[in-house]
Amino acid sequence: MTTAIRLKVVRYQCPHCHRTHSKKQAAEQHIARCWNNPAAHACKTCEHYTPADPDGPYPEHPGWPEQCEQGRKLLSGLHAGCPLWGPQAAPCAECSAQVPAGTTYCSTRCRNAADRHDDMPGGEG
Repeated sequence: MTTAIRLKVVRYQCPHCHRTHSKKQAAEQHIARCWNNPAAHACKTCEHYTPADPDGPYPEHPGWPEQCEQGRKLLSGLHAGCPLWGPQAAPCAECSAQVPAGTTYCSTRCRNAADRHDDMPGGEG
């Protein structure tokens, strides 16, 4: 046989980090502990997490490692199910000010401004 055989493969993907698995059970187990899943209370979704910074204070300095502001050690890896976990703040959808997790706008003024953008001619709304 000299022609290629078409093969269809099913993969299961994590909605938080986009890692894929060949088995659904393995994907669901990963999602439960995924560092990017807020429900897993993992480091990367915590208000106390500071990501690594490759730039140090001067060129010879190797930079700063990722760290937990609550003092949890991250040298052996990130954690899930942390009792110190707190939700990260997110930017306001209108003005980019920081708002608490689960909130879209920082004020009624920004919410009303977003509504006005929806009503503008030529807009998507």
